[in-house]
Amino acid sequence: MKKVYAEVGFGNETFFSTEIEEGDSEYQIPKFIKPLKITEYYVRVWIFKTVFALSTRRGINVRKKTRNKFKILFGIAGEA
Repeated sequence: MKKVYAEVGFGNETFFSTEIEEGDSEYQIPKFIKPLKITEYYVRVWIFKTVFALSTRRGINVRKKTRNKFKILFGIAGEA
């Protein structure tokens, strides 16, 4: 089953983007493709090396990354 993450916001290469994970591979498409079966809505804010995520499925999550970025994204996750 494919996992689909459709995002809208600032910080990715385009304002609308979709990431598809299939098995061990993943790829990004520079347009918004809505998942067929929605399982989660989320907001992600990436400030320097800290990522804050608020999700309907996982709640609040804070992680550290190795790269410096600035992103503000609203996303829909699900299956295709």
